[in-house]
Amino acid sequence: MVRAIWLVAGGGAVGTLARDLALRLQPNPTTVLRGSAAYATPAPWTSHVPWVLLGINFLGVYLAVVLLRGILRRHDPNDPMRLLLITGLLGGFTSYSSLYVSLGEIWHLSVPASVAVAGGAVASGLIGAWLGLLTMRHRR
Repeated sequence: MVRAIWLVAGGGAVGTLARDLALRLQPNPTTVLRGSAAYATPAPWTSHVPWVLLGINFLGVYLAVVLLRGILRRHDPNDPMRLLLITGLLGGFTSYSSLYVSLGEIWHLSVPASVAVAGGAVASGLIGAWLGLLTMRHRR
Protein backbone atom coordinates (compact mmCIF):
# COMPACT_ATOMS: atom_id res chain seq x y z
CA MET A 1 0.00 0.00 0.00
CA VAL A 2 2.82 2.40 0.85
CA ARG A 3 4.45 1.72 -2.52
CA ALA A 4 1.17 2.48 -4.31
CA ILE A 5 0.82 5.77 -2.43
CA TRP A 6 4.37 6.79 -3.37
CA LEU A 7 3.81 5.88 -7.04
CA VAL A 8 0.59 7.91 -7.26
CA ALA A 9 2.07 10.83 -5.33
CA GLY A 10 5.28 10.85 -7.39
CA GLY A 11 3.44 10.63 -10.69
CA GLY A 12 0.94 13.23 -9.51
CA ALA A 13 3.72 15.64 -8.53
CA VAL A 14 5.35 15.36 -11.95
CA GLY A 15 2.00 15.69 -13.73
CA THR A 16 0.99 18.72 -11.66
CA LEU A 17 4.35 20.38 -12.30
CA ALA A 18 3.98 19.77 -16.05
CA ARG A 19 0.46 21.26 -15.97
CA ASP A 20 1.64 24.27 -13.99
CA LEU A 21 4.46 24.94 -16.44
CA ALA A 22 2.11 24.57 -19.43
CA LEU A 23 -0.48 26.90 -17.87
CA ARG A 24 2.11 29.65 -17.75
CA LEU A 25 1.80 29.83 -21.54
CA GLN A 26 -1.62 31.48 -21.26
CA PRO A 27 -1.70 35.04 -19.96
CA ASN A 28 -4.04 35.92 -17.12
CA PRO A 29 -7.14 37.89 -18.12
CA THR A 30 -6.75 41.54 -17.27
CA THR A 31 -8.45 44.77 -18.03
CA VAL A 32 -8.27 45.78 -21.66
CA LEU A 33 -7.31 49.38 -22.20
CA ARG A 34 -9.26 51.13 -24.91
CA GLY A 35 -7.85 54.55 -25.48
CA SER A 36 -6.64 55.84 -22.15
CA ALA A 37 -6.58 54.29 -18.70
CA ALA A 38 -9.65 56.36 -17.80
CA TYR A 39 -11.72 54.23 -20.22
CA ALA A 40 -10.48 50.81 -19.12
CA THR A 41 -13.06 48.07 -19.68
CA PRO A 42 -13.11 44.50 -18.43
CA ALA A 43 -11.50 41.90 -20.67
CA PRO A 44 -13.94 39.95 -22.86
CA TRP A 45 -15.13 36.52 -21.71
CA THR A 46 -12.93 34.84 -24.31
CA SER A 47 -9.84 35.96 -22.40
CA HIS A 48 -11.11 33.97 -19.40
CA VAL A 49 -11.36 30.69 -21.33
CA PRO A 50 -8.57 28.41 -20.13
CA TRP A 51 -7.46 27.43 -23.64
CA VAL A 52 -4.24 25.79 -22.47
CA LEU A 53 -6.09 23.78 -19.81
CA LEU A 54 -8.61 22.60 -22.39
CA GLY A 55 -5.67 21.36 -24.48
CA ILE A 56 -4.05 19.72 -21.46
CA ASN A 57 -7.25 17.85 -20.59
CA PHE A 58 -7.70 16.75 -24.21
CA LEU A 59 -4.11 15.46 -24.34
CA GLY A 60 -4.45 13.72 -20.96
CA VAL A 61 -7.57 11.84 -22.02
CA TYR A 62 -5.98 10.89 -25.34
CA LEU A 63 -2.80 9.61 -23.65
CA ALA A 64 -4.75 7.67 -21.01
CA VAL A 65 -6.74 5.86 -23.69
CA VAL A 66 -3.62 5.11 -25.74
CA LEU A 67 -1.84 3.72 -22.66
CA LEU A 68 -4.84 1.73 -21.44
CA ARG A 69 -5.44 0.25 -24.89
CA GLY A 70 -1.72 -0.25 -25.49
CA ILE A 71 1.07 -1.15 -23.09
CA LEU A 72 -1.18 -1.14 -20.00
CA ARG A 73 -4.05 -3.09 -21.58
CA ARG A 74 -3.69 -6.31 -19.64
CA HIS A 75 -2.47 -4.74 -16.41
CA ASP A 76 -4.42 -4.90 -13.17
CA PRO A 77 -5.80 -1.53 -11.96
CA ASN A 78 -3.38 -1.79 -9.01
CA ASP A 79 -0.38 -2.43 -11.26
CA PRO A 80 2.48 -0.07 -10.38
CA MET A 81 2.75 1.30 -13.95
CA ARG A 82 -0.98 2.10 -14.06
CA LEU A 83 -0.80 3.77 -10.67
CA LEU A 84 2.22 5.82 -11.71
CA LEU A 85 1.16 6.79 -15.23
CA ILE A 86 -2.66 6.92 -15.22
CA THR A 87 -3.66 7.73 -11.66
CA GLY A 88 -0.56 9.73 -10.77
CA LEU A 89 0.97 11.41 -13.82
CA LEU A 90 -2.12 11.94 -15.97
CA GLY A 91 -4.32 12.50 -12.92
CA GLY A 92 -2.02 15.34 -11.86
CA PHE A 93 -1.57 16.63 -15.40
CA THR A 94 -5.27 16.99 -16.17
CA SER A 95 -7.53 19.19 -14.11
CA TYR A 96 -11.22 19.38 -14.71
CA SER A 97 -11.69 21.05 -11.32
CA SER A 98 -9.52 24.00 -12.39
CA LEU A 99 -11.49 24.16 -15.61
CA TYR A 100 -14.74 24.52 -13.73
CA VAL A 101 -13.30 27.28 -11.53
CA SER A 102 -12.62 29.18 -14.76
CA LEU A 103 -16.17 28.48 -15.88
CA GLY A 104 -17.38 30.31 -12.77
CA GLU A 105 -15.47 33.40 -13.90
CA ILE A 106 -16.96 33.16 -17.39
CA TRP A 107 -20.45 32.60 -15.93
CA HIS A 108 -20.37 36.09 -14.42
CA LEU A 109 -19.54 37.58 -17.82
CA SER A 110 -21.73 35.44 -20.08
CA VAL A 111 -23.91 32.51 -19.07
CA PRO A 112 -24.24 31.16 -22.65
CA ALA A 113 -20.47 31.35 -23.10
CA SER A 114 -19.91 29.43 -19.86
CA VAL A 115 -22.33 26.70 -20.96
CA ALA A 116 -20.64 26.55 -24.38
CA VAL A 117 -17.15 26.22 -22.85
CA ALA A 118 -18.39 23.48 -20.47
CA GLY A 119 -19.94 21.62 -23.40
CA GLY A 120 -16.75 22.08 -25.40
CA ALA A 121 -14.68 20.66 -22.53
CA VAL A 122 -16.82 17.54 -22.34
CA ALA A 123 -16.83 17.19 -26.13
CA SER A 124 -13.05 17.58 -26.34
CA GLY A 125 -12.61 14.80 -23.76
CA LEU A 126 -14.88 12.53 -25.78
CA ILE A 127 -13.02 13.39 -28.99
CA GLY A 128 -9.67 12.76 -27.27
CA ALA A 129 -10.88 9.32 -26.14
CA TRP A 130 -12.23 8.54 -29.62
CA LEU A 131 -8.96 9.58 -31.27
CA GLY A 132 -7.04 7.46 -28.76
CA LEU A 133 -9.17 4.46 -29.69
CA LEU A 134 -8.65 5.13 -33.39
CA THR A 135 -4.90 5.46 -32.87
CA MET A 136 -4.70 2.11 -31.12
CA ARG A 137 -6.99 0.40 -33.64
CA HIS A 138 -4.65 1.44 -36.47
CA ARG A 139 -1.57 0.12 -34.63
CA ARG A 140 -2.84 -3.44 -34.61
